[in-house]
Amino acid sequence: MRVENAMAAGIASAGQATRPTPGGFGKMVTQALNDLSELQTAADRAAESVATGDMSSLQDAIVKMQEASLMVELVVAVRNHLVDGLQELLRTQV
Repeated sequence: MRVENAMAAGIASAGQATRPTPGGFGKMVTQALNDLSELQTAADRAAESVATGDMSSLQDAIVKMQEASLMVELVVAVRNHLVDGLQELLRTQV
């Protein structure tokens, strides 16, 4: 998955000073949301094929639905951390 690639790149460059790229974080978030949408669409198609009687893809459907579920959990966790960070910044007294 692309999230693993992004995490591996982040770990590989963690010890190096890097310059921020224009739109880097926003681009990464947009890509992650696009990936989530693609995973959910694939899971929906797989579930639909199983519901219509194509039992040959039952295992694939389960895997795709689980991938989509895990990606949703990841996105929600990232959002929660961002909200917590923003709330902490707002509580900071200047």
